[in-house]
Amino acid sequence: MKLWLLVVLLLAALALPGAEDAGKIMRPADRSALPSDQVDIAATAPKGRLQLDGKPVEAEQPFPDVFHARVKAAPGLHALTLLWDGGKQEVRFFTGPDPPAGFQAFRQHPPLADVACAQCHELSKRGRFRFKGGCFDCHRASAFAKPHTHQPDVLKECGMCHNAHGSTAKAHLLQSKEAACKLCHA
Repeated sequence: MKLWLLVVLLLAALALPGAEDAGKIMRPADRSALPSDQVDIAATAPKGRLQLDGKPVEAEQPFPDVFHARVKAAPGLHALTLLWDGGKQEVRFFTGPDPPAGFQAFRQHPPLADVACAQCHELSKRGRFRFKGGCFDCHRASAFAKPHTHQPDVLKECGMCHNAHGSTAKAHLLQSKEAACKLCHA
């Protein structure tokens, strides 16, 4: 077998999501500081369950394997854990004034209360939860060119660089602009 084919097969195998990648807490972001004791949680995992500071969290399931909850958390440091068969993810967040060093203000997106999951997501024909597109249903396409060097059709999807559920970074970036550009440019 040719070496290049082996390299391609190896890279493809590494890119496949494993059990440890099957779950994700989308909101709140790790090391975020929330001014209020009201915490909005969004997470996804196959047969997942949520815990706040080791105690179970009751969550609604608007779609299969998708969890949404609003909880009241006492001022201070908290650990939110998402558990599923074969995996676990944990984020730490702080509620109240004077967050500790390393915790940044959380910017929730969308900032509007009671925006339904179905505004941005849908079920595929196979019954999988997915983003249906439509960022420009709310955001002005004319404003897109200001911070981006490409037209929208060049970029694969907004979620490569932005966390649509919120972030501690400016513009809901998942990483720095330099790191985001390196996803496609060597």
